Amino acid sequence: MGFIQKLNWLIELYLSTLKSAWKISLWAPFVVYSVLQLFLLIALVSYVNPGIHTILSPVISLAAGMGSPLFGHYPDLFLMLPMVFQWGKLILGIIFEGLAAGVTSLLFLKAFTSSERAQTAYKSSFSRWPQLVITWTCITAVLVLVNWLLPSVFSGLLEGSPRRVAVFDIFLRLLTVFLYAIFIYAVPAVAAFQKSVWGAFKMSFSFFAKYPIFSFFLALVPYLLSIPTTFLAAQSDVIVEKFSPELVFYILLVGIIADLLVNFLTTGAVVKFLIEETE
Repeated sequence: MGFIQKLNWLIELYLSTLKSAWKISLWAPFVVYSVLQLFLLIALVSYVNPGIHTILSPVISLAAGMGSPLFGHYPDLFLMLPMVFQWGKLILGIIFEGLAAGVTSLLFLKAFTSSERAQTAYKSSFSRWPQLVITWTCITAVLVLVNWLLPSVFSGLLEGSPRRVAVFDIFLRLLTVFLYAIFIYAVPAVAAFQKSVWGAFKMSFSFFAKYPIFSFFLALVPYLLSIPTTFLAAQSDVIVEKFSPELVFYILLVGIIADLLVNFLTTGAVVKFLIEETE
């Protein structure tokens, strides 16, 4: 298959997903997951509340380390909010994101085909929740490890050079997308195609090996929607100093919506791909 054919195929996958966007039920799992993220964000902003403080203090300590006492003070709370919220999303994602992606995969399977496997979407996904958690945890662990180790390894080279930092940031983002592309087919394979955890990873590795560049762009295109909010969230110090600290909250709120769109588009396109490849 040539470049033009693959490009047309990629476009067709996303168009098929967008054509199904009017079906409200397809959005439900990721909307519920986004609401959970919203509750987390609101709870973090309300950290000074004694009840919330008690519940969230372990997460704050994990995310902020020695700086955790500052999180309860204004405007330090908004300065540290993106980092702490990212850790909270990580924990929330390990428990619920794989399930949301799994249920959505089955709903897309039902939307794209008349397969009997899709008729019991919710029941099937909940019964495979442990496998989905394990699969998503493995994927998350690889991505987190790379994003934690590489900046440490190259810290000496990057120190004092904003240009190198900017180039490295772009490189790290692209590397993260590339690594995710290797695993992109795994969660739908567990949920919609009833694969074991290892079987799902084998399927994902196989498709990535067969279509490496295609898989990379399959992961990259939706990811582009999240870049503006992630970039702005990373500038929380500038926003707090020069604008309103509360603006950080609204940027993260928009980021939740962007993640919803990314997850929806990615899951739909991947399921459509798997259907066509396994028919």
